[in-house]
Amino acid sequence: MNTLSTYNRTNPYIARIKERYLLTAPTSTKQTYHVTLDLPTTSLPFTVGDSVAILPQNDPSIVDRILKALHLSGEESIVDPKTKTSLSLHSYLLTKANLSKANSRLLSLLNQHHLLEDKEKLSSVLLCHNVLDFLRLYRTSSLFPQEFADSLLPLMPRFYSIASSSKVFPNEIHLTISFLSYMQQGETRYGVASYFLCQQAALESTPIPLYIQPSNGFCLPSPDDSIILIGPGTGVAPFRAFLQERLADQAKGRNWLFFGERHRATDFYYEPFFTELARKNFLRLDTAFSRDQAEKIYVQHKLQEHGASIWDWLEQGAFLYVCGDADQMAKDVDLALEHIAAKHGSLSLEDARLYLKRLRKDKRYLLDVY
Repeated sequence: MNTLSTYNRTNPYIARIKERYLLTAPTSTKQTYHVTLDLPTTSLPFTVGDSVAILPQNDPSIVDRILKALHLSGEESIVDPKTKTSLSLHSYLLTKANLSKANSRLLSLLNQHHLLEDKEKLSSVLLCHNVLDFLRLYRTSSLFPQEFADSLLPLMPRFYSIASSSKVFPNEIHLTISFLSYMQQGETRYGVASYFLCQQAALESTPIPLYIQPSNGFCLPSPDDSIILIGPGTGVAPFRAFLQERLADQAKGRNWLFFGERHRATDFYYEPFFTELARKNFLRLDTAFSRDQAEKIYVQHKLQEHGASIWDWLEQGAFLYVCGDADQMAKDVDLALEHIAAKHGSLSLEDARLYLKRLRKDKRYLLDVY
């Protein structure tokens, strides 16, 4: 039997997509998909809290447009700058090169004599243009395939929290994926991995290269311990896995989930699962749907609303988990927890911060943010 260490970025496991469907309603302002990967988890063991590293493909139409701009066929042989292996330029652009983000090396190659000296302006230009944009802008057809390949950034793996327990789904791995689209240079563009997994890959046929990325501590405590889960948006993914595992283990510890999104009617991911657990008193469930009322309500507001109970759970040894957006949500949640500790623990704000610091040190306050 293969072990976890067998598969990695240079030797990925090849899976297929077994099932894919929208978690959001057609009238939602966003698209979030549930994706089921068909693979025996005995071959790719993992622990709930781990992530899957996906090695995506670029959009083939973008690759074709780049080759057309360069007046190349794609059959030209090049050497991968990273692995030093030979492959066709088309294969390299499809699977190895970052086509969404250009760098100064490419710009220097295209514009040998007029490279921007102003670093701030250069950064701004690079941020707003991708590889194809620059090829259009400079209208060059004199690049050698190898020098062009050497000028590109590598295509990096994308990491998704596993949204299922192998004890419940022994031959599957579930993912919760937000489909990214945005406007740039007057056209709609898509996130590389979300487009690959949610639109481009065909069910049961397209190879999905992947490997497991261990969580390094973002894992369940003993079945008798209580857990507080804070997972707005796709941050709820690992907590679906946590709760499946706790059900399978017949865990006696209490479970409390805070979930947030825009609208209850269109954006309540995995609603039947969570509401059924709440109905059976296996789960305490609190939701924050920010745009269902005039004043926006987020998970941090719900935490403060239930501050006394949060403090009581923490004082009784509960473990606290936060998953999702690092830029704003995690900071707002941390601030809310500080206020809860100060108010309900009768602590100064400085002592409240020290309290949360001790929870983190004791691995009772765990974050998986991105």
